[in-house]
Amino acid sequence: MNGQKQYVVDVAALHQLHERNYAGLVNLLPNSADVPVTIRAGQFLMFELTIKSESRYTTDVDIVQQPSHWAANYLQASLEVRLYHDVRMAEVIASQGVRRLAVHYQQPNQDMRHRDEKFQVNQFLADWLTLCREQGQVRAAVTDKFMPHGFK
Repeated sequence: MNGQKQYVVDVAALHQLHERNYAGLVNLLPNSADVPVTIRAGQFLMFELTIKSESRYTTDVDIVQQPSHWAANYLQASLEVRLYHDVRMAEVIASQGVRRLAVHYQQPNQDMRHRDEKFQVNQFLADWLTLCREQGQVRAAVTDKFMPHGFK
């Protein structure tokens, strides 16, 4: 044994995170795949949500930070999220161009992934959703889509 404590994946905590992310993200979805949603958070942060694909049980969404004058491209957030409508969960399936995130990575590893990288990128999505809820300005058409016609 090398003295490292064995890492155990907390599946219940990961599922709770997926459920919270679904609840936060589903209301931000664009009305259609043709029209992305733009979210402004503060003076310099702008994000675009685009539906990549939709089926009966899933929707794949790209969340991309829009370029700004102060940040290099590699510092701009880029997530691909899959929403599972039947179980009401949202899972990050790609982050910063990295696909197929494993639930657990051995340490050390060649790609320098964190031991719990999948949990961390899903926690990042949760933190991003909190930022949007607290400081975000969403295009008005998005909030109207869940209101009954004529509701004020």
